[in-house]
Amino acid sequence: MVVLFMVLRDDTINQTMLVPMDLRKLIPKDHPCYFIKNVADYIDCSKANREFADTPGEFAYPRELLLRLVLMSVFDGGLSSREIERRTQTDVGYMYLAGMQHPSYRTILRFKRDYSDLIDEAFKMTIKIATEEDLVKIHHVSVDGTKIKVKTSINKLTNEQQLKIMKQHLEKSIKLDEEEDEELGEESGNSVPETLTDEEKFKEVFEKVNKSSKDDRNKEKLRASSKKLLKQAEENPEKILKKVEKLEEKLNDSEKDVISINDSDARFMKNKKGRWEFDYNAQIAVDEHKGIIIASHVTNNPSDHHELIPAIEQVKSNLSEIYNEIPSNFQVSADNGYSTDINAEYLEQEGLDG
Repeated sequence: MVVLFMVLRDDTINQTMLVPMDLRKLIPKDHPCYFIKNVADYIDCSKANREFADTPGEFAYPRELLLRLVLMSVFDGGLSSREIERRTQTDVGYMYLAGMQHPSYRTILRFKRDYSDLIDEAFKMTIKIATEEDLVKIHHVSVDGTKIKVKTSINKLTNEQQLKIMKQHLEKSIKLDEEEDEELGEESGNSVPETLTDEEKFKEVFEKVNKSSKDDRNKEKLRASSKKLLKQAEENPEKILKKVEKLEEKLNDSEKDVISINDSDARFMKNKKGRWEFDYNAQIAVDEHKGIIIASHVTNNPSDHHELIPAIEQVKSNLSEIYNEIPSNFQVSADNGYSTDINAEYLEQEGLDG
């Protein structure tokens, strides 16, 4: 009779490694991070990197590194910059692409904003490669949109009246600083001016202040978000005034009653759950064969009525370097949110089967 004894492995949760491990040994060979790396390797980031040569401040991250992280996040469904930062510390694939470095979400966000041309170039290259490998078969494209909630609170709202009140307070604050600079010159301002020590002059000041305090009651009507913005203005009122003026301009352009202080480009939209929130409307076009994304854009238009034409035009642009012209049997599918006379006329004029 043979008796088998079962033994337990050691629990090595806190065990350190004598030799640093190559992260690639932890990642499956067919993991998409390798594809992302290969694509980024062929994007010329040298010009972007030269912008940081011989400049003061901390060392900047290579643009290739940030590009790899952004492309990987798109592959994973479009992650926020904060989520990308988190994954560089928790996800082996992102750790590999980041070379074990951890750029902050603000750095990633600035890269997305300032180097969209590099991201677009890499996006087009993935379409070329997918087409070359027969993963994309251009004969049927589907277009759809989805609402993406922005990272802003419903309490961070402002309207025309709020902006007007804030602007008045900021302009008054800046003017007061200028008057003090002119009156005091190089003085610290700690000494008590004559207007407060002389009885008759103090009486004039008191009456003036008492009258103006009645006019300033509108200050109490400020929302908490507006008061917080004014609090920030204590250190740099000119900077906050510029922000308020920009918000005012955005509000006028939006033709809406309210706008978000934190994300002035976002708009009130109704999501799939029937809730109204500040969102963006993300649009994608995918091929029927493998579901490869061949076009995408983001808009703040709440409806899809005006987004079919931009989507198809981007499809044609992205494929122009591969095909001389779109195949004659090219079909486009979209739900009734895109059903307008203008879109129908466009499809007919372009010879597309909608």
